[in-house]
Amino acid sequence: MSKKPTPSKKQCPSSTGSRHGTYVRNARQRMQDELVLDTCKKCGATKRRHFACQECGWYGDKKIFDVSQKKNVPSQEIQA
Repeated sequence: MSKKPTPSKKQCPSSTGSRHGTYVRNARQRMQDELVLDTCKKCGATKRRHFACQECGWYGDKKIFDVSQKKNVPSQEIQA
């Protein structure tokens, strides 16, 4: 059985704190990047928060786009 290396000096508390701070900062960033769903106040459909509703085209009190024009756009067919 081989001997395992042991640290020759104690690690300073600032290094430990710095490593912990980086971990916490990255964890907070991951939490902020999560997808948050909300309900539209106009039609009640589920939509992404801070985005215009795909069902009615409203964002808050403003009409962002016309849904009838959006639905008339032909979808691209998958070619095999």
